[in-house]
Formats: sequence, C-alpha cells, structure tokens
Amino acid sequence: MTTVIPYFDWPARSADWADDIVEVFQEVAESDEFILKSRVERLEAEIADRTGAAHAVAVASGTGALTVILAALGLGDGDEVVTPAFSFVSTASTVALRGARPVFADVEYETGLLDPAAAEAAVTEHTRALLPAYLFSGSPKMGAFAEIAARHSLHLVEDSAIALGAEVDGKPAGRHGHAGVYSFFPAKPAGGIGDAGMIVTDDDELARTARMLRNHGQPAGKRFYHELLGFNCRMDELTAGFLLRKLPHLDRLLERRREIAAVYEEGLRPLAPALLPPPAGFEGRSVYTYVVRAQQREELRAHLAGQGIETAVYYPRPLHLQPAFAHLGYGPGDFPVAEQLSREALALPLHPDMAPGAAEQVVAAVSRFYAAGR
Repeated sequence: MTTVIPYFDWPARSADWADDIVEVFQEVAESDEFILKSRVERLEAEIADRTGAAHAVAVASGTGALTVILAALGLGDGDEVVTPAFSFVSTASTVALRGARPVFADVEYETGLLDPAAAEAAVTEHTRALLPAYLFSGSPKMGAFAEIAARHSLHLVEDSAIALGAEVDGKPAGRHGHAGVYSFFPAKPAGGIGDAGMIVTDDDELARTARMLRNHGQPAGKRFYHELLGFNCRMDELTAGFLLRKLPHLDRLLERRREIAAVYEEGLRPLAPALLPPPAGFEGRSVYTYVVRAQQREELRAHLAGQGIETAVYYPRPLHLQPAFAHLGYGPGDFPVAEQLSREALALPLHPDMAPGAAEQVVAAVSRFYAAGR
C-alpha cells in the first residue's frame, strides 16, 4: 500500500527551509566560527529574552541539556530523583548515568504526565530532585510540583524538551523550577537540522557551572584550563544559525499544530470510550504529537496502514520495565497506568506542513474502523 499520509513526511517539512539551510551552511563554511561562537551566543540571547530567563545555555542536544544540568546540580551517588515511569528514556537515563537513582512514579491516564500525588508519595529522605516531563500535547501540573519541591526542599528540573513556546499557568514552559531544558531535535516543534538543546535558569552559579560542564569543564575565556570534569556537549554554529532563522516563525508553527489537533479532537471525541483523545483545549500548549488511547491499538494501526496512513507508538514499553533499568528492581504491575498507556497509546500524523484535508482523512479512516464494530 502506497503511503498517502506519512507520519513524519520530511520532504514536505523541509521544503520551505531548503534555501535557509543552504545559506546558513555557506555562511558558516566561509566563516571561522564553528562551535560556540557568535550565532550560538545570539540564539542564547533570543531564548533568554523569549522565556524571561536570566540565562540560556546552549548544548548539543536535549539529552545533553538534562545531563549537564543534573551534573551542575551536583546529583550523584546516593541521590534519588523522582521522575515518570512513562516518558522518553533520557528523562531517567540521565539520572542513572550520574550515579543517582531514578525513582519512578505513575502517570495520569488522561495525559500520560507525572501524577503529582504519586510523585510526592515517592519522595524519601534520599530524594534531591523532581523531574517531571512534558509529553505529547500536554504540560505537567507545574504549580503542584513547585509546591512539592518547596515542601521537601528539592530541586525542580523541567524536562520541557518539547515545549518551547508553551505556557503553563501564565509562565513559559521550562520556567517553573530551578532549570528547564529544550530540545531542537528535528521532529520537535522547535526542531532544527540536527541535535541541539538549551538550558534556561535564573541561577547565576548554576548557569556558570553549566557553561563549563558543556565544554570539558573549561571556564569562559580559559582554553585548556579545566576547572571541572565536563563533557563535549557544545552546540555548533550551523544549527544555531538555522534556529535563528526559524525561531521567529515558532508561534505560527505552534498555532498550526494546535489547529490540526483541534480537527482531531472534534472528529475523534465522539468515538469514546473505544478511542480516547487527549484532553481538549490546546491554547498555550506545544502540541508535539497527537496521541490517542485505543483499546484495539494494533488492529487500528494495521487498519490505518492499509489506508496508507502511518502512525507511531510512544512508548511500547514503560521505563520501569526496560532492560536498562532492571537493576532498579521494578516489575510488572508496579505502575499500572504507565503499563496501560504502553498498550494503548497511538500517535497520529501531526506536523505544520500536513496537506490540507489530511487530518480529516485520518479522522475518517479511524471512524471507519470503529463503525465496522471493532
């Protein structure tokens, strides 16, 4: 079956940016600036200005942003970090790679987001940080997490990788705790042309430490002098140059994502309870993926593939059941909501360059599946 509606559709998504990519490549190639130079500095300034953060620290990826900020906070052996059992792996792997222990907590069924009550119940005398993650089209209850962090004297780090441009309770995503992170991986709403990330914080010392850690532990202006054991986690000028061109269009691109999500919401809500859309009301959200919960996910996915519609599964196995975290000692049944979502979650195609009427075609195909009595 020929694919009619691809899930990613990179040719369509890159078409409008082809000239910018070529021009930025030429500019950088003809300069003597390749890593952490003027374009990176300008991008940091623009992200800080947009979010109201005192500091924006550019790094090589969203995962790198989490790695650097957790290291800058001094997390390590014996420390615990409470984080969701249902998320992308780096939310927990970056904790484990610091020598700290990811302590999983269950998520909310409607959103897949970390449940504040479950997170607080997981806090122990060894807990040093909370690490909620933004997911799909939703935002964590950051007000509740800020209160929990204050109550237990914990660091609060937002894995807001997907959420640049979103707002939660009137504040930019990533700005509710000690630090937030953004990812510019190409598929993200603020995607670039390769891996890249950003840390935002108001803490002067945290920012200074993060800047050293991203660049082999070197203080600014002191090459080959290493104050800390750091990482090679630096943003390149090519990526920064492209993002400087794309950032002014971010609000428009986010609005288009919300429009497509609204088409799905209107068309799919009547199919409940067999198929459950995410919570309605997309204003202020950064809609990364549109994930429904389908009781017959694999059958629905096969039906859509037969109609030429690609889908994706985020995530087929929750984190506590991943072999990489077997040493933590969790087992089946420990986080039942996360496990249920791993069986039901299905992402439908959504990106700003979808052809007119494509979302309506997806709705019609999904509706035909359930109209057949499945």
